[in-house]
Amino acid sequence: MGSPMDDAPGKRRRGRPKTFDREHTLDVAVDGYWREGVDSLSLNEVCRRAEISKPGLYREFGGEDQFLDAVLTRYCETVLGPRMAAYDEDKPFRETLESIIAFATRGPVSDMPAGCLFAKMKAARGHLGAVTGAHVDDLRAQLIAAYTAWLERSAERGEITLPASLETTASYVDTQMTLMLDRMAAGEEPETVRAHAHLAFSILTESG
Repeated sequence: MGSPMDDAPGKRRRGRPKTFDREHTLDVAVDGYWREGVDSLSLNEVCRRAEISKPGLYREFGGEDQFLDAVLTRYCETVLGPRMAAYDEDKPFRETLESIIAFATRGPVSDMPAGCLFAKMKAARGHLGAVTGAHVDDLRAQLIAAYTAWLERSAERGEITLPASLETTASYVDTQMTLMLDRMAAGEEPETVRAHAHLAFSILTESG
């Protein structure tokens, strides 16, 4: 029988301390989904790699949909957000273009796989839950808006010639960026992907 102090208000009960490492779990998931895709990596495998239980993950995040949403948020904070900021910088169009092509066509490094986790989530949009799917849609809208502002500013400065409406051209840029990232994730040669990207974007700069 326990002593009266066991039930005293404010006394910490004995038991297993909380050991769930949220940040580590998200980092493991970002790396895994980025390298393998959300359709190819099971939640059970993520839990195994992070050395956590699935019930523990559900308790922490609320469910698989909410977990994937948190993974996407983590990716935005560490990778996508800083890249999106490049479109707001007041630099010449060609300089910004070269920067984003170089980033998109980089080879894999120890802590950063080739390709893009967001691009992979866009490709798997139909298999995502409501929360993560809405997040993907919102991020794509933000990217399109960033492309639109960048193109409009560059056109006003006479650095590029718009081959179609601003909306259509921004969508074209989004398609080309996604294509580069997907090809890099598939293991194509960076030099080839880079050359094709320059050819695709020359439609903007050939008269700029």
